[in-house]
Parts: sequence; C-alpha cells; structure tokens
Amino acid sequence: MQIMGITLRHSLKARMIAGILLVSLPVVIGLAVVSYLLSAGILQRMAIDRFAVIAEQREREIYTFMTNQADIVRKIAAVDELRDAISALRQLSPRSAQYQPAYMAMADTLFRSTFLDYGSAAATDLTGLMLLSQDEGEVFFSTNPDQEGDVHATAPFFLEGREHTYIQPVYPAPDTRLPTLTVATPLTGRNGEPLGVLAAQIRVPVLVDIVSQRTGLGRTGESYLVDTGHRFLSMARFGTQAYPKGARSLGIDTAIQGKSGAGLYLNYAGQSVIGSYRWLPSLGVALLTEIRVSEALQPATRLGWLMLLLGLLAVGLLALGTFFIARQIARPILAVNAATRKIAAGDLSVRSPVLTDDETGVLAQNFNRMIDRLEGTLADLAAEQQKSEHLLLNILPAPIAARLKQGEGTIADSFAEVTILFADIVNFTPMSANLEAVELVSLLNEIFSEFDRLSEERGLEKIKTIGDAYMVGAGLPIERTDHARVIAEMALDMLDVISVFNRRHQSDLHMRIGINTGPVVAGVIGTRKFIYDIWGDAVNIASRMESQGVEGCIQVTEATWQYLRDDYQFDDRGLINIKGRGRMHTYMLRARKHRQPAPSVPG
Repeated sequence: MQIMGITLRHSLKARMIAGILLVSLPVVIGLAVVSYLLSAGILQRMAIDRFAVIAEQREREIYTFMTNQADIVRKIAAVDELRDAISALRQLSPRSAQYQPAYMAMADTLFRSTFLDYGSAAATDLTGLMLLSQDEGEVFFSTNPDQEGDVHATAPFFLEGREHTYIQPVYPAPDTRLPTLTVATPLTGRNGEPLGVLAAQIRVPVLVDIVSQRTGLGRTGESYLVDTGHRFLSMARFGTQAYPKGARSLGIDTAIQGKSGAGLYLNYAGQSVIGSYRWLPSLGVALLTEIRVSEALQPATRLGWLMLLLGLLAVGLLALGTFFIARQIARPILAVNAATRKIAAGDLSVRSPVLTDDETGVLAQNFNRMIDRLEGTLADLAAEQQKSEHLLLNILPAPIAARLKQGEGTIADSFAEVTILFADIVNFTPMSANLEAVELVSLLNEIFSEFDRLSEERGLEKIKTIGDAYMVGAGLPIERTDHARVIAEMALDMLDVISVFNRRHQSDLHMRIGINTGPVVAGVIGTRKFIYDIWGDAVNIASRMESQGVEGCIQVTEATWQYLRDDYQFDDRGLINIKGRGRMHTYMLRARKHRQPAPSVPG
C-alpha cells in the first residue's frame, strides 16, 4: 500500500489511470443501477398497466354476471303465471284447506319459471329463492324450508327490494357466516298491486371462478376477492385456518376503504408484489390482482448485471489505453493544468507555455486565446451588469430589486399606513389632438420628468403612469411616519409645475389630484416587464378622490385630513357620493399654514 501511494504521488500516468478507474467504476456501477432502475420502473408500470387491464376485465365480467343474474330474478318476478299463483296464495289463510294446494302450485310455478329461456344467462347460478311478504318481510316460501317463517324486516335486500331490483353487497349469512350475495326485486300482481319481494341468493363461487382465471397472470400472479371483514371469498383456495383474523395488506386495506390504485407493496403473505387493487361498491368486495416482484422485474435484473459486466470490460480497456496516452500528453497537460489552477484562483494574467508543436501545443495556444477572450468577456459582462443594475433600479425600488437579486421568488408586503396620490392632467387629451406625436410625447415627458424629480427629492415611490395620469405613494417600500405630509407637499408642488408649464408654453392645462391614506399590499407582479404595484381599498379610494375631484384642486379623504389638518389649509367639501363607496367626507387641500421643513428621505 505504501509503494502504491508513492507511485500515485509521483506518477502522472498512475494517477491518470487511477483517476480513470475511480471515475469509471462508479459510473459503470451507476449505469448498471440506473439501467436496472429504469427498466424496473418501466416493467413495474407495464405490470401495473397490464394488471389494471386484467382487473378491469374481471370487474366487467363480474358486473356482467351480476347484471344478468339480477335480470333473471327480475324476469322471474314478471312471469304472469307466477304472479297469479302468488296473488292467489296471498289471499288465503295459512290455516285454510286451500292454502297447501295453492302453496304447492305456486312452488311448482316458481320452479318451472327458473327453467325459462333468459337469453345469454341461466338461472342455474341462483342457489336459493325466497318470497317475502310486503309489509313484515316474513318468508312465506323458500327453496330452503328451514328459512320459512324467518323475518327480514330490516334487511337491506328486503327494504330496497320493495322499491326496485337491488343487489345487496356481500355479507356473512346469519346461520353459516359464509359470504352471501342476494338479489331482490319487487313482486307485483297483474294490476300492479304489491305482493312482496322475490329474493335470490347467487353462487359466490362463480365470482371466485371469474377472478381466478390464470390468463395474463404469469407464474406467480393471482387475482382474488376480499370482503369488508378481510375474509377471502374463496376459503377453499386459501384455507380456512391460514388467516383466522382476516387477510391484510396495503392493497387490501386501501381497497376496503373504498379507494382504488396500484403499486408495489407486501401482500397478505408478506411477499413483495406489484398489484392493482380496487373496490367494487355494488358488491361490497375488494378485487386484487398481484404478481411477485421477483417475476415481474426479472428482465431488469438480468439487464443490470449485463450492463455491469460490459461496463467493467470497458473500464479495463480504457485503463490500458490511458496508460499509453498518458506518457505522450503528461508534460504539456501538466503545464496547462498549472496555468489553470492559477487562473481558477483569479489570476487571469497567467498563460500556459507552448511546449510542443502537436495537438497538445495547439491545446495550449487555444487555451491562451480562450483566456484572452475570457478577460474581454468579463469586462463586457461587468459593463452590462452595471447597465442592467441601472435599468432595474429605474423599474423597481432599490430594496425590492435587492430582494429579487437574492432569489426571493414572490414579493408581497403589507403596509398598515401609506398615503397614495393619483393625479390626472384634465384637458391634456383635447390639446394633444392638435399635436404631432413627437411634440405630444415631449410635452408629457417634460411634465412627468419634473414630477419624477420632485418624487425622488422627497423620497417618494413612483408607482406608475397611465397615459396622462400619475400615481405615487409614500411610506413604502420603506415605512415612514411623515408619509401624508410629503404627499401633500408633492401635490402642491405638482400644481406649481403645471402653472410653470402653462406660462412657458402658453397653454391652459389643469390637474385633478386625489389623496388617501390607509393600508395597502405591495409587490412585484409578472415575470417579463414586471412592475412594482400596490393594491387595496385605500388605493381604490385614492383613485376615486382624483376621478371625482375638482379641476385644479387637491381632494383628500378624512383619513388623510386627520394627518394634515394642523399644518395645512383645507376647504371642507362635506359628504359626497363616491362610486362604489357611498357617501364620504372629503376636503380640499389649499395651501400650507406655514413654511414646511425639508422632508427627510428614508435611507
């Protein structure tokens, strides 16, 4: 081990070979594992899809069988001779002399009715027939005489069977506790009078035979039914003593809860299987179709071992080739490697020496040219980064831009007290109709640039402009206590700006300004051309203050007036109707009561 360590430290060839082995072996093993996992995943999905199809087919066959049996019971109940016989029997007293002959005649008619032609299905899967009275649910006839006289007044098949043909989900028989499936249908006379209920028990083993078909299940696959008591419907197949407390597994428990699905789990015997499970609500049983994982994923296991063997062979050949190549390229590669380490440390002045005229020499030359271009690219990148930073700060507040650059995905903040100003140039649109596009934009830019300067001087946050409307806020994204005062100063200055503009251009523009104070939510919306915007009832009211204000005036809400009443002059406008808000008390800001100190700009 010591000799090997010395060789690795002093031999580039040995290190290259060792490096190839250290890198290749995990890759080969990883490829084998990935190949196994990918193929296993595909095989698992294929098995799940296949078993889901098998389960759907079994479910269709079961429901087709049950539908046919329910159809037979309904048709037996509709046989006119049987209806007449039952009607005649029900009119007699059981103690009368005529009752027994009528009973036998009715029984004979019922027996013969089961041998009629009912199409594709036969009545031979009906294991027992019962006739129940309409009101009490008492069995007045049964193919099992021991059942006659029993009362089923609360049984679901009786209660539902009086109204319509009904299949009661699997339940344990009261006497044998064996799984039982009952179909019931109303009995009526020819004139429609209710006579009782015809109930028939269906052979449960037929359902077991349907799901137990081996087609498509492979060597270890199986399909079976379990009732709500975790009992197999086929006790003969699994043994009566094997699972005395019931069969349980993830698939069985999930299906009994009324859910369907598929996946890899341990079956009732603790074996790892891939299975499909589903609940059959109308029968009250769970249908499961499963196959052992070892059989389902056997092709994936073989593929994984094959990939591992081929990979190891490829690694051996690669190591042998590396040994010969390393002797030729070691010296210039080491030189390039040394230069690379210095450049990685941040020294872009380093250049690799060109030691040969072959490909490794060309590599060194290209490496040096790459470093030259990298220096120029980094310089250009730094310049572009400065431009991007400047553009970003023109779009977003500096604190918000900083949070975005730090990777914060969704920016949304709540502010308890913010003052918002909406301003609109009242008669700018009619004036713009007579102006060229360039002159129009130039005039609007002159006004808004001055507004921007005032906003920046006072530390306000310009939200946006829409046409000839201007929106600005104070107290966000950095909270400040003088938000109402600085907005009031901004509004008065805006009127001064318009006045100066009118004198300079001999125009007659006027502004309508609205101000409100209250809580807002602020954040960045959009992923392209994103903006910093604010929302809330306070914003809507500020907009209404402007739109329902007076030309050349500044209308404020009572909330804002409370902040400003000591330092500014107001006219009480009284209560006015505000769209969407009803009557509100508003004020007109006229002037300052005394000279205001310069506003403090939040840091």
